[in-house]
Amino acid sequence: MAHRSPKELIELYWTEVWNNRRTEMMKELCADPIIRHDPGSVTALSLEDQMARVRQQSERLEPYFEHEVLHADDTYVTSVWNMHTRKGERIELCGIEVFKAVDGKFTDCWNSSYEPGRWGREGDAAVPDNLPEPAMIAGADQITAPWVQAMFQHAGVDAPRVSMVSTRAIGHGNMSQTIHAQITYNANAANAVNSVVCKLTSAVPQAVEIAGAHNVYGRECAVYEYLGDTPPLSVPRAFWRNVGAEGRAINLVLEDLTERTRAGDQIAGCSVAEAEAVGAELAKLHAASWKDARLDNADWLYDRRGGAAQAAEGFALAATEWRRRFAGRIDPALLDAIDAFVPKMHDAIMAASDGPTLIHGEPRVDNILFEDSAQGPRAWLIDWQFADRGSPMFDLAYFLSGSLSPEDRRACEAGLIERHVATIAAVDPAYGVEQARAEYAASLPVALQFTVGAALAMPETDHNDRLLLALAERNVAALRDWGLV
Repeated sequence: MAHRSPKELIELYWTEVWNNRRTEMMKELCADPIIRHDPGSVTALSLEDQMARVRQQSERLEPYFEHEVLHADDTYVTSVWNMHTRKGERIELCGIEVFKAVDGKFTDCWNSSYEPGRWGREGDAAVPDNLPEPAMIAGADQITAPWVQAMFQHAGVDAPRVSMVSTRAIGHGNMSQTIHAQITYNANAANAVNSVVCKLTSAVPQAVEIAGAHNVYGRECAVYEYLGDTPPLSVPRAFWRNVGAEGRAINLVLEDLTERTRAGDQIAGCSVAEAEAVGAELAKLHAASWKDARLDNADWLYDRRGGAAQAAEGFALAATEWRRRFAGRIDPALLDAIDAFVPKMHDAIMAASDGPTLIHGEPRVDNILFEDSAQGPRAWLIDWQFADRGSPMFDLAYFLSGSLSPEDRRACEAGLIERHVATIAAVDPAYGVEQARAEYAASLPVALQFTVGAALAMPETDHNDRLLLALAERNVAALRDWGLV
């Protein structure tokens, strides 16, 4: 008895079984079972299961298949197909399937992943120019080729067709997930953006609550908008910014600096040379935004003064958490120093809340990337989640008191304050060293407040505990040096 060829089988399979909805004909065309090969999986489907699957989809959508390319030999047939639905809202999909036939029936099927739309034809644009705005995403698995393509288009970046995106987590993600995305194109990508860094909503519920309560995500995105396309200091380019409802979600896509920089290590701290590089970038920021009228109506600023009472209450709660978490593991004098600021923290926050310039607000060394060159290190500032208007000395005090060993801080502290004042003198000669030193000292307690309060948002892990202790020990050493505890 003559058997149908693979080409005859596929034509009947698409035309009769699917397009004409003759599900029973599968008994003539398919083996029992047929083996489906999908990426990473194999499924054996009985004839009854095959027919049930086709009936379900036919009744719901009434799909219609057409060959774009059809090729067959005596055993295998390949169909490059387009499909559209005839029931409900029109859906278009395209794909490739390879079938194997034995004794006139299909025994195996290999399925590519289905893609929305139809296969491109001569005259089609490489990238459609009307892609929808990229949706808010929550995890690395949603950083797909279509999402990246749409993101670039709406960011005004001319990019070839994105064919693949591979991702990996980087950093420790205290307030957000940070994902490195490597991008592959189907064209010459010598001048294309080959990778980006995506900041997504934290997977830690406490961190999301803090982000929403303090507009952390919205603020960081607003800072990149404020700095513009030609920022006055070293910051990565922001390709895309999106903040979710009530400020509890973020999609921020940044220039990838990982190949040319190294991340600061908060536990190890940084060197004096690196501290000088950070101080120089902070001074550029402060001079460029000095008395900037745009800050007068910037509702995205952190507003440390307005939140002083709540912050002080949080500090008191966090001080109790420190006792629970670290008692018996660290020098009791450190816990005593933290407790000593509980009744004083509100006034300390208020005293450090005034100033005429945009401040980073949390310039720890792990919020900085360092680029090494023959001229010395260059600092790139990232993580602008607590940006505010304040004293330029706030950033310098926060950074030096938490990111250097006490010995290194003492060696460079006075000189960096003087250099900062000299940079600001170009826009305000009245700002002097005496005023700067007073503001520097007034800012030191707030660095401790941030460190201690972070324990309420950071889960108990070995890394997190070592980070908190390194910060606290340095913060308290600075407070003692300046006679504040």
